Amino acid sequence: MKKEDIAEFYDEYVQRQLAIGANERLISLYKRLIAIGLNSSSRILELGCGVGIFTKLLSKKITSGLIEAVDLSEKSVAVAKNELKNKKNIHLDVADVVKYHAKNSRFDFITLMDVIEHIPIDQHDELFGNLAKIADDKTRIAVNIPNPQYIEYARINHPESLQVIDQEVHLFPLIQIFEKHGLELVFFEKYGIWEEEDYHFMVIRKKRKFELKHLADQRTVSEKISKKISTKIDELKYR
Repeated sequence: MKKEDIAEFYDEYVQRQLAIGANERLISLYKRLIAIGLNSSSRILELGCGVGIFTKLLSKKITSGLIEAVDLSEKSVAVAKNELKNKKNIHLDVADVVKYHAKNSRFDFITLMDVIEHIPIDQHDELFGNLAKIADDKTRIAVNIPNPQYIEYARINHPESLQVIDQEVHLFPLIQIFEKHGLELVFFEKYGIWEEEDYHFMVIRKKRKFELKHLADQRTVSEKISKKISTKIDELKYR
């Protein structure tokens, strides 16, 4: 399928996105990013920003940092620019996220929230190869996708609910791509929003050389005392 056809689909998808707004899924993803370190000074590259609904959520937290947001749909980005026109730290661009050359650098986060299932599988290798170049040692790549079994179920039972490209993305082939480009999976969560276990959330980073670091050396005195007490309680509980 040509990129022009995909972009046209999402140009026509604008009103539906605006009507849905910041739903439970996006709010849960926003909270997940906060839980892993998103703060007021974070620098974030949001790939597949659509009409900027998640971008707007991010901007509530990121006040002194930077948001660079990208989407293939020109109409979607135009809407996002209008919605976020008063935000000076947000930069929006129309581009193919697979080949995107970031305008900024030193990103704390790169996000692909419900994006890669809409990118042809045979382009995932190029996508993550590009992200490995954009990311530095501190960057965390956050990916959210529908459970591939859920997509399979929808394809059989509710095909009308799927988008122009809506494919099953399985974990093992993704991990192989990560490995190829010097990336590693550091967190994976299977969770539910509207159905039980209908989504997968994962965090990826550049692979690091293992260094022996004693956790005890990184704890304060109060943390060490608390750790000893909780360990003693657990030992008594499981005797």
